[in-house]
Amino acid sequence: MLKILASADYHLGMKFAGYPDVQEELAEARFLTLERLVATANEQGCALFLIAGDLFDRVTVSARDVQRASVLLSRFQGQLVAVLPGNHDFYTGASSTLWSRFSEEAGDRILLLNKPKVFDLDHYDLNIRLYAGPCDSKHSQSNAISWMGEQTTSSASAQVEDGLSIGVAHGSIEGISPDAQGLYFPMKRGELDDAPVDLWIIGHTHRQHPSEESGKKTDTSASPLVLIPGTPEADGFDCSHGGTAWMIEMDQKRQIRIESLSTGTYRFVQEEHNLESADDVQRLEKRLGVEEMESTLLRLKLSGRISGGQLAELRQVLRETEQSMFFLQIDDSLLLERISEQTVEAEFTEGSFPYRLLKSLIAAEDFEALQTAYALLQEQKR
Repeated sequence: MLKILASADYHLGMKFAGYPDVQEELAEARFLTLERLVATANEQGCALFLIAGDLFDRVTVSARDVQRASVLLSRFQGQLVAVLPGNHDFYTGASSTLWSRFSEEAGDRILLLNKPKVFDLDHYDLNIRLYAGPCDSKHSQSNAISWMGEQTTSSASAQVEDGLSIGVAHGSIEGISPDAQGLYFPMKRGELDDAPVDLWIIGHTHRQHPSEESGKKTDTSASPLVLIPGTPEADGFDCSHGGTAWMIEMDQKRQIRIESLSTGTYRFVQEEHNLESADDVQRLEKRLGVEEMESTLLRLKLSGRISGGQLAELRQVLRETEQSMFFLQIDDSLLLERISEQTVEAEFTEGSFPYRLLKSLIAAEDFEALQTAYALLQEQKR
């Protein structure tokens, strides 16, 4: 049984400048996730630890970050760690300071897939060939796998019969990845299907694909299986999942089984709640109190109309929750106090202009005008 842990898009060294209060924690989580995945690969007896691009967030990451990543990867106990340069940590040849430093730090069981070619892993006691498509720039309208079209079927079958050919690339895939301008090494599904490989591991897209395939077995004689690991640690509110990678197993009959791994520490969550009753408020307060919120960055948008008492109580709860949660951002600009007849009678003299105006708006159920009029009257009272 051959086992491979396939991952991508760690973006080590990401700064998270937009989250100053939790900046250090978010940056640290990316290294901790890599450490956990190496430990998982060791526990599962993986022979290959594969990273399909963007191990680092940029080509100018600190020497300390490069050294730390190398140390973590060197703890892998299998035969080999293979790392492909992505579009954030692209490779520019011998002048690439990032990868020169990485190569100096890396041990002899860490292989940099820095050229568009076939890497035969026989030297590492692995009956595997890696067809690499590394990135050489941040953006490109051409992909890094076109050279594979020159590989003939006979050259692909030159491997030992029970071996495995894996395409490793980084970039967008038509119909799967968001890349409207075609600037991120775009690949078409036909190109992937025609390549002389058994399966693909492709980085860049931060959401795992295919999401419904976990646990499925597939015959490698069919079209290549295309796997996107996704980012193992979420990095923003456009990334709502908790972080993923793939565990891949191939048996002696050349059947491949894949399992999705849940990997991340933090989650970015956006929620909208429309509050119209005491029950709605209680449900929101209960939601904010769940244990998972300790590792959640929550962007909360509130709307609706509730009583003045409920509104005051809720805002107090939100202030307390904001102190205890990891990260909470609230937009309650559309959450308004419900102006009832009782409110009007308690605040304005019967028969006065404000009294008659607000009562008439309540009767007409013109709640937008009611809120505006009430707010203006409150301003005058101040």
